[in-house]
Amino acid sequence: MSQIRIAVIGADQLDSDHHIALNTLSEAGQVAAFALDVACDEEGLQTLRSAMQSESLDAIVLAGAQSDLRTWIDAALSGPWPVYSTHPVPLSVEEMVEIRRCEQNAPGARVQFGFTARHHDSVSTALAKISTGEFGSLLTMRGVCGVADRDEGDHPIFGLGAEMIDIMQAFAGPFQDVSGFSDLDRTEQIGSESNILATLRTHTGTLASLHISTTQWRPTFRLELGYERGYLWLEGLNTEDQRFGQEALISARTDGSTPRHETVDRFESSNGALVALSAFLAGIADPNALRLGDSQQAFDTISTAHRILAADPLLAPLQERHVS
Repeated sequence: MSQIRIAVIGADQLDSDHHIALNTLSEAGQVAAFALDVACDEEGLQTLRSAMQSESLDAIVLAGAQSDLRTWIDAALSGPWPVYSTHPVPLSVEEMVEIRRCEQNAPGARVQFGFTARHHDSVSTALAKISTGEFGSLLTMRGVCGVADRDEGDHPIFGLGAEMIDIMQAFAGPFQDVSGFSDLDRTEQIGSESNILATLRTHTGTLASLHISTTQWRPTFRLELGYERGYLWLEGLNTEDQRFGQEALISARTDGSTPRHETVDRFESSNGALVALSAFLAGIADPNALRLGDSQQAFDTISTAHRILAADPLLAPLQERHVS
């Protein structure tokens, strides 16, 4: 096929990074994208089914409400058509389980979630540096991600927080032990917390802390990594919608107790969404292509997020949250 025909569901809610990435791919002649702004109801689902039956679509990009992910993915996989979600995770482990069930029951299904932060230059450069083994074992991590406020319907731990959890797991692997506290000013809806503090530990003993906030008056995205023989700090994140500051990677090796010269790498581009969408397109053309942001990655991330919420000894019983 010369162009992959993509319907962007909820295009009016598409974030700027994905919007720019789709424009770039369209200008390169790789995709023909059009908006399908319909509600996640029977009429909207019928509109999607009609588009599928007329063979006017090759793939779906979901940018609508996060609460509608499971329903839209279920409908799209009935095609089955490849699905890309701009959201990194749905809003519950239960929904994620249902999505994975739909995926497993659809022959040749391909579902990709929008873990775009992991593909930013600072993260990929840091992963390349530590892959050499010169820094030794990872001992500690400290992550802070926060903004000054949030739009209605935003869920900090299932949006920006999920991106940070995913990056932390990219460096440390899965977390075995999780504890957490959240503030008391939230509504009954899970994910409405303004501040969440968590401590985590992997089975190999790596210790981590995480602060997810919507009262971070200076927008912040920072991950500090402490190794046996040095450190790396990921500071800032180049995005079109948030002002986290210019992306940089600060790193230094040590000889014994003496730090070597510190290196600061600065990055100008914001290519995470483009990398993720390009991998999605490659997977449509070649089913054997490398999968990024698959449902297993999304399941691991949301499971950690829910374990953090479930760990609060005061609030978890009130919300009937369960560790999955």
